[in-house]
Amino acid sequence: MKETMMEENPYRAMGEQIAQLEAEGKLPEGFDLEAACDDDRFVELLQELEPYGAIRVYAAERAAETAREAAREEVRREAMDRRKLPQPTRSNRLLSAEEDYAAMSPEAFRALENRLRNHA
Repeated sequence: MKETMMEENPYRAMGEQIAQLEAEGKLPEGFDLEAACDDDRFVELLQELEPYGAIRVYAAERAAETAREAAREEVRREAMDRRKLPQPTRSNRLLSAEEDYAAMSPEAFRALENRLRNHA
């Protein structure tokens, strides 16, 4: 009779092994069995590996993905912080070395004239 049950549901033995691992406390910390069972990747791993190996690989993949997302968020946050820094007020364009005396206000021209007299 047990053989006929195995033929009907080939995943029963896997389920029993996983339940035993859970009862023994051998599942990785924070491992959500229900969420894992809903994930196609976990099902693929169960077909390729023994249940304990599939659980460990799946948990490691999830941890790596979480770490990648945290790193991306940190980079985004640092980029936003850099944008908040004061920007230089000067542009990178070259300034003319010659004074445009015709465009100067009379006060600016007198100030320049006084500076030149003082330095002479």
